[in-house]
Amino acid sequence: MKQYLVLDIGGTYIKYALMGEDGTFLKQGKTQSPLDCMESLLDTIEGIGKEWEGQYQGAAVSMPGRIDTEKGIAHTGGAFRFIKDAAVGQCFEERLHVPVTVANDGKCAASAEAWSGALADIDNGAVLVLGTGIGGGIVLNKKVWMGNTFGAGELSVFAVDLAKLSEGIPEIGCENAKATWSSYTSTTGLLRLYAKRKGLPEYGHGIDGLGFFRAYDAGETEAVEAFEEFGRYTAAGIHAVQSVLDLQRFAIGGGISARPEVAEKIRQCVDRQFELIPFTPFGKPEIVPCKYGNDANLIGALSFHLNRL
Repeated sequence: MKQYLVLDIGGTYIKYALMGEDGTFLKQGKTQSPLDCMESLLDTIEGIGKEWEGQYQGAAVSMPGRIDTEKGIAHTGGAFRFIKDAAVGQCFEERLHVPVTVANDGKCAASAEAWSGALADIDNGAVLVLGTGIGGGIVLNKKVWMGNTFGAGELSVFAVDLAKLSEGIPEIGCENAKATWSSYTSTTGLLRLYAKRKGLPEYGHGIDGLGFFRAYDAGETEAVEAFEEFGRYTAAGIHAVQSVLDLQRFAIGGGISARPEVAEKIRQCVDRQFELIPFTPFGKPEIVPCKYGNDANLIGALSFHLNRL
């Protein structure tokens, strides 16, 4: 069985694995992500490659940013601000000495679910990775849809308030940022709704997901009401996306999706949303949890590499 080096380059850590062509994990590791310059990033990747040198026939990379997977070009790099229109695929190949495929991290998560996860048995679906924003991607005809500028499926900026959006969004966290779906449907959005009910600043409140769910498990009124509000806003957004794409299924991922209540609440609210608009001219999608958690980006990166081969 052929083996591949797979890397998930994140803003805090680089997770990496030696994987078989069937998606099995043979070895795994993690190291701090360098955010200062390209040379530091390449040195780190070269060091990872040397750890299992000679044991892999190719490398697959998941990373943030607007990525042209076909050409291996990162037009942006998310937390890696020094990356702009960079031929990262070629740079990685020069350090690893094997063929390399690079893909956006959200699209990798979608690819993983389409390959052997929650979307494997359907043609058209979406993955919503709920984190700081809304990651994931759209799967059409069993393939991840890249879009004309490789930005398809960037649902964080999906408009939910056209009036605010028309005025512009000068910075993240400003009042007009509430024009976008991620201000409601993300871990950040959930915590914002909760902080508002607690009378705390909507941003910079110091609450994390663990703290929220401790309050929720304790039956705190503000937490229960914020979770219900989060579910309604998520369902309304899914209804709007569905009006454009008419998908079979939405798979819910991200850190908070480890709680079974999250996908279930969204499913309940989607049922309610479709009942509220009886003349809806499109079908109701299924709502399911993603199969893969923190490993989704690694599995999806490998699937992109194998598809390219």
